[in-house]
Amino acid sequence: MTGGAGGADEPTVSVVLPTYDRAATLPGAIESVLAQTHRPVELVVVDGGSTDDTDEVLEAVDDERLRVLRRESPAGPSAARNAGVRATDGEFVAFVDADDRWRPRKLERQFAAMERADAPVSLTGLEKSAGEPRTRGGAEGDVHGAVRRLEVPTYTSTLLASRDALADVGGFDESLGCFEDWELCLRLSREYGFTFVDDPLVEKGTNGDNVSADPDRLAAAFHALDRRYDLARSARVRLLADVGVTYFEAGRFAEGRPYAARSLALDVRRPKVAVALVLSLTGSPTAFDSAMERVYGAERLLHAAGLRLRRQLQATGR
Repeated sequence: MTGGAGGADEPTVSVVLPTYDRAATLPGAIESVLAQTHRPVELVVVDGGSTDDTDEVLEAVDDERLRVLRRESPAGPSAARNAGVRATDGEFVAFVDADDRWRPRKLERQFAAMERADAPVSLTGLEKSAGEPRTRGGAEGDVHGAVRRLEVPTYTSTLLASRDALADVGGFDESLGCFEDWELCLRLSREYGFTFVDDPLVEKGTNGDNVSADPDRLAAAFHALDRRYDLARSARVRLLADVGVTYFEAGRFAEGRPYAARSLALDVRRPKVAVALVLSLTGSPTAFDSAMERVYGAERLLHAAGLRLRRQLQATGR
């Protein structure tokens, strides 16, 4: 495999972008893909029947690499991604969500890392909108154990994989409403080597109606995964905490407490979960949100300051 920013023998990559009513953020996601130094041969946007200005956004893009696959109704991001993969023919496939953006050298750096490691799958770090970078150094080769323990960020917008590897494991599981990115990487890592670019090459956006903010979807996905896999203790702790806190954030405190309590019973070293569990006893969504913001607002500011310092050091070559 030959990587790099140009050349006739570089590997071809198709990019799949599922969207539904994301006209406000879609232009940024599209621009970040088309501006890659390693040029994708195509960007397939899979629109699940958007009712906003998505059509106008897509019509305004003047680039022959953009193709649009329209579906009559949304069937979920996993189904959209699988449909997009079937509609493409690049040797490799990458994914980006409509709320996210790639840094310009994302694909270039991933292909370089994959060539060095002779691995058909690559992930990168990412920066969340709150300014908190998610990275993981040293993840390369056989990373199944690390993925199983949720020690490696496995966000879909960071994933680049060979078409053959995706086909071999069957693509995304369309029955899962959440955690589908981790579950796909769990299957991929059982069969293939990974490489991880330990820099935040994806800017992850947020959206209030994102399915990952739906506690019922999270709970259903957790129980499905718990039945299907022998979940590592650390993964069970993390997933239970995610479900519990998401119920709390939705103001559904009684439903969230059993999940948070189970997470703490497995690992008491979860201060955020412990604080959230105590605050849930107020029974007031407003009081809960206000207290959590006071407790963790300073932490997010420190993360953001650290990220800015890291960028400055990288810019100066230090």
